[in-house]
Amino acid sequence: MKSIHRAFDRPMRWKNVFWLASRFGYIIIMAVFATIFLIFAKRGYGQESSPQEAIPTAKLSGGISEKQPAELPTNQIILKYQAGYPLSGFPNQANQIQRLTRIAGVELQYFREMSGDAHVLRLPQRMPMEQVRQIAQRIASLPEVEYAEPDRIYRPALTPNDPQYVNQWHYYDTYGINAPGAWDVTTGSSSIVAAVIDTGILNHADLSGRTVPGYDFISDVWTANDGDGRDSNPSDPGDWVSANDCGLGEPAEDSSWHGTHVAGTIGAASNNSLGVTGINWVSKILPVRVLGRCGGYDSDIADAIRWSAGLVVSGVSENSNPAKVLNLSLSGPGLCDVTFQNAINDVYNNGAVIVVGAGNNNSLASNYAPGNCTNVITVAATTRGGNRAPYSNYGSVVEISAPGGDSFGGGVLSTSNTGTT
Repeated sequence: MKSIHRAFDRPMRWKNVFWLASRFGYIIIMAVFATIFLIFAKRGYGQESSPQEAIPTAKLSGGISEKQPAELPTNQIILKYQAGYPLSGFPNQANQIQRLTRIAGVELQYFREMSGDAHVLRLPQRMPMEQVRQIAQRIASLPEVEYAEPDRIYRPALTPNDPQYVNQWHYYDTYGINAPGAWDVTTGSSSIVAAVIDTGILNHADLSGRTVPGYDFISDVWTANDGDGRDSNPSDPGDWVSANDCGLGEPAEDSSWHGTHVAGTIGAASNNSLGVTGINWVSKILPVRVLGRCGGYDSDIADAIRWSAGLVVSGVSENSNPAKVLNLSLSGPGLCDVTFQNAINDVYNNGAVIVVGAGNNNSLASNYAPGNCTNVITVAATTRGGNRAPYSNYGSVVEISAPGGDSFGGGVLSTSNTGTT
């Protein structure tokens, strides 16, 4: 039975392979994806902009050109006269309206008086904000005018109608990511693909229509747990294990459905009156399977990283939907291996962004890969109260922190499965 799942992190369990950066709640990527999707949705990577996207740009730190939110057209201007200007009978002063009309270059009508000794003027129709701003500037140049400015139109913050959204505190709570504010800017771009390099994905109702064809990169049949090695089916058969499967003394564990959980946070179908909400409502998800029973290997993950970004991998068919954002919620102790770093460098130089978990060991993130690799965005986890999650790694290699939840303040709610295997 498909379900939503509230979860929080548990420690890694096998040193010799990469394990889930967060085995049961783990999602510490929300703030990064809210930011990255805003950047990519507006950068377009050479894509031709649609007319509604042709809005002014401003510089962000790092030299990235970021479009400002589109302002709604308006048909009104607010005007205030200098102190001492005779206001009595203003609505009937046809000469003054004619004077304002001449300087404005467009027909104006007096609409009403408002608080603060200001007045509202009406334009013939709604016009683009920049055009109204120019008209207001011409009016403001008159000596009797203290100021004139567009009467801007506001809308309520965009919130989805998904019934479980109210339980996704990490989106809207005080120490969440302010997703409604981001959604007022953009809900995503259809030209952007995000790769979830993880345990694979389930056939979940809230992920229907949200994915593009992925791949299973697990080459070891036992680890894959699906009866074969690599193939074009990224479905998650489960990663449950019995006691001692992953090493002497290692406990039995149920399937994590981790990739589905991550995919739901990034892009569960939103505003569809069903289940939970994803951060991005439009961009597609590329499911890439690298983690099975007891984790996954460097070599498989490195291949998956390159393939996800559209680079050639021997023996694997071409990826026709290259990702511009790659998420790796996985971690392992030790330095960043050359194999891993080279793969990351290739993808980074190809123009993609790589987001990785800092790890869940309550330790220095510099001691865990791939969070300690270069050219990645390393994300630590916070609690509902805004503090570092007790399990989260930390330190100078962490670029940003985001909600991950804990057993006290609640876990991160997302798509999952009720099955143990």
